[in-house]
Amino acid sequence: MLLRPNQTPKDPTMSTPRLIVGALALSLLAACSDSNNDSSPTAPVLTLDFSEPPIALPGIAANYAADVAYGPKERNLFDIYLPQDCDGPTPLVIYIHGGGFTGGDKANNVSAERVNALLQNCIAHAAINYTLLDVPSEEEGTDSIAAQGGVLTSLQDAARALQFMRYHHDSLNLDKENVALYGGSAGAGASLWLGTHDDMADPGNADPVLRESTRIKAAGALATQSTYDILAWSDILLPITEPVADILGGTDVETIAAALGSTNYLLTFLGVASAEAFTSAENQAYRANIDMLALMDAGDAPIYVHNFETSFANPLDMFLHHGVHALAVKARADEVGLHSVAYVDDPAFELQDPSGEDLTSFMIRHIR
Repeated sequence: MLLRPNQTPKDPTMSTPRLIVGALALSLLAACSDSNNDSSPTAPVLTLDFSEPPIALPGIAANYAADVAYGPKERNLFDIYLPQDCDGPTPLVIYIHGGGFTGGDKANNVSAERVNALLQNCIAHAAINYTLLDVPSEEEGTDSIAAQGGVLTSLQDAARALQFMRYHHDSLNLDKENVALYGGSAGAGASLWLGTHDDMADPGNADPVLRESTRIKAAGALATQSTYDILAWSDILLPITEPVADILGGTDVETIAAALGSTNYLLTFLGVASAEAFTSAENQAYRANIDMLALMDAGDAPIYVHNFETSFANPLDMFLHHGVHALAVKARADEVGLHSVAYVDDPAFELQDPSGEDLTSFMIRHIR
């Protein structure tokens, strides 16, 4: 059954597996038939299985589809709310969940209030899953780490999800030029990475999905990290690590990771089996490719960042989500001349944007 977003499905028993297989088959068919064509082909109509949404939508006309496949991997799935009764294609907001790139799900922490507000403004809302990292225990060793590809594997999944929705913009009734991303923690960093990275569109790729742009109009980051070149955190975290350097054993990231029992997480995140590999030309290039601060320039997506108060009662949360990360993002945005709205709730580092704008209105302003 081929459906446009403004159609009501006649067969409510259509299964999610059929949806996934159908979407993948259509994408693969298009990839094969257009492998020698450098221009973006017309996408086949996407098969959607509409179902009852998990969020109440009082008085809002919208369709909801769950577990739509955007790629071949197990976690290459997204859920989407599609507003109805709108004039023309609708902008899109994509939510990326948190969980340290080792856990979490697209259904986690989706704000019903935000989804309703977006739909009321004729803006679609999607939430994605992505491949997770498998951090080995100390007993397991580090042999499996390099093969996982590091955090870039998760980030590239997020990029593909964006490209897939752009490729199928006709079926989803989307305005592919007006897209915003947001998320919490890992999802916040992923949104910043896509917002600051140069366009990863590959016009000559045999897969037509990968010919689509990865550039966005706004990035929202809640409880974010400042950069995924984690080694750079040695300087960024100094205001909170220097006073407790004696307890931690030092202020460099490798020492802090060891103190927190997170050495294998650090290695897995950066895709290397040993700390010695950090100095290799290959890993330096890898880290440059995931350094949102260095990638940022005035032509990037405007940024909304809000980091909440943390406590040394949870040291890992402190280092991953402290307000100094948001301050670093704000400082870099100001340095390069990129518009940003920033908040830090920690009393010692408090920052309140004079606009008082919240994340939802920020995204609407940039894509509507």
